[in-house]
Amino acid sequence: MNKLTRLLASCAMGILASAPAFGHHSFAMFDLTRRVTITGVVAEVQWTNPHVWVYVDVPRSEGPPVRWAIEYTSVNHLTRLGMTRTTIKPGETIEFQVNPYADGTAGGRFQIMKLPSGRFFCDVGAVQQFCAENNK
Repeated sequence: MNKLTRLLASCAMGILASAPAFGHHSFAMFDLTRRVTITGVVAEVQWTNPHVWVYVDVPRSEGPPVRWAIEYTSVNHLTRLGMTRTTIKPGETIEFQVNPYADGTAGGRFQIMKLPSGRFFCDVGAVQQFCAENNK
């Protein structure tokens, strides 16, 4: 019985230790019911794991541009989509479609990106069909 108690305690500790990993992939901070299109100049690209970040200066009718933070998936996932660390270049003007932050902060989750060349890159799901149809 003592071995069984130790085994159950070890399993319980393993489950509790892994609990924070479940929260990592929450999309609660994004408004997944909306998709916003922005166009701006890429200020910075952070090609790092666990998520790639692109910072874009989006012009306004008055005042300085607003810097948007766009969160992508992992380097591994983007590489499988055909992207490299030089696909998005600082200084380029790029069009993005994102699920915006639910709290109104300037930024969001990557859905579709249109490069100056006219090529599209899309995240997973329904938007993949959009890329398949528009990258011919």
